[in-house]
Amino acid sequence: MQNIAIARGASVAVQKPVSRWHVLAATWLGAFFDGMDATIYVMVLFPALSELLNTQNHSTVGLYGSIILAVFMLGWAVGAVVFGMMADHIGRARTLTITILMYALFTGLCATAHNWGELAFYRFLVGCGIGGEVGIGGVLLSECWKGRSRLNAVGVMVSAFGVGYLATSLLNLAFGQEGWRILFMIGVMPALMTLYLRVTLKDSEEYEFVAELKKRARAKSAEARSEMEKRLVRPTFPDLFSAENRPKTLIITAMASSAIMGYWAVLSWIPSWINQMCGSAAVQERSTVTIVMNVGLITAGVMGGYLLSKFGRSMCFRLGSLGSFLCCVGMFCTVKSFGPALLIWAFVTGYFTIIPFVVLFAYIPELFETRLRGTGFGFSYNLGRIFAGLAALCSGQLIGLFAGSYSMAAATVSAVYLIGVVASFYMPKTSGEVQLQSQTAACTN
Repeated sequence: MQNIAIARGASVAVQKPVSRWHVLAATWLGAFFDGMDATIYVMVLFPALSELLNTQNHSTVGLYGSIILAVFMLGWAVGAVVFGMMADHIGRARTLTITILMYALFTGLCATAHNWGELAFYRFLVGCGIGGEVGIGGVLLSECWKGRSRLNAVGVMVSAFGVGYLATSLLNLAFGQEGWRILFMIGVMPALMTLYLRVTLKDSEEYEFVAELKKRARAKSAEARSEMEKRLVRPTFPDLFSAENRPKTLIITAMASSAIMGYWAVLSWIPSWINQMCGSAAVQERSTVTIVMNVGLITAGVMGGYLLSKFGRSMCFRLGSLGSFLCCVGMFCTVKSFGPALLIWAFVTGYFTIIPFVVLFAYIPELFETRLRGTGFGFSYNLGRIFAGLAALCSGQLIGLFAGSYSMAAATVSAVYLIGVVASFYMPKTSGEVQLQSQTAACTN
């Protein structure tokens, strides 16, 4: 206990207390630009690939569009694991800065693509950066906010993704007629934020405490280390598959895969579907529908803390997944033209599809201890990106199978939300709070 107190004192001495509002602002901005850069491709998929492939054929565009989307998802998964482990070793704040700079710069390079292969390569690297930012932001926020206020903060941060997509919609409305490349050029803006983050954002006291414990443990010989110290210095990734953590890792992977596959292999086809429905560039129509959808998304995000407190993690995830499935099937199977019915469906679809993400961002940090929280979040949450990439490839094939119909392919793939409904019945119980390493240390010392 004395050693723990000394380590705690040393960690506090090296930095000033972290303002939780500062952390919320920084992670919100990261998620906002994340959402914007992630969805620019979705917004301009049809016009961009029509130009790069020199075709207006929806089956061809759908096929190559799904390949690029799958490559993006693969990059997201790779970046999540690599940067998640990095965040556990060099710090959350420093790694967050690196990831935002990475996805911003490579989003800008997408504007220079001369063929679909170049675009796919740049989107892979964009995915690597975004994959890292998503998990690290959620971990840092959860370590700095406590109690019910943490749930509200998580909901607000997740809503930033919708605000980012909303910004993409508004930018498309304003500049879409100028061509798709200008939107990717605007996507460089987050690079400017990295200067603010690098100078001002600090790691949580909890992370600094664990870093101090690791430093002291490494200074000892292997024989002199306690069991707790041996745990601290060993690699984090293998621990995700220990007897204690394996069930958590597997169930989170199933939950996240369901939500992510639904969002990226189903909702990603909405702008292209509207192009097909309207038979034109449909800049205004695409923008309007995605604006309305993201108003629904933001609404659910802001309400996320209340929903979690009212219904609990398991029920919220179940209702969000089931509602997402029903809304996607209803929208894609009943809407045949642009109009009020489509806008209503877009709002409720946006509302339900974000709820599983709010649950995941609040729930995952409660499952893993501080020393491997970044790794645990990065791997278990983002492994679903690989499955989302495969689902995107399948949906691209389905578009061809259904004679170029985006709606039939999307409605079929939306069945992945039912995986989340089933997984919600097997969620491990938590205390509802983020586990502190100091508590674990006190128990094992």
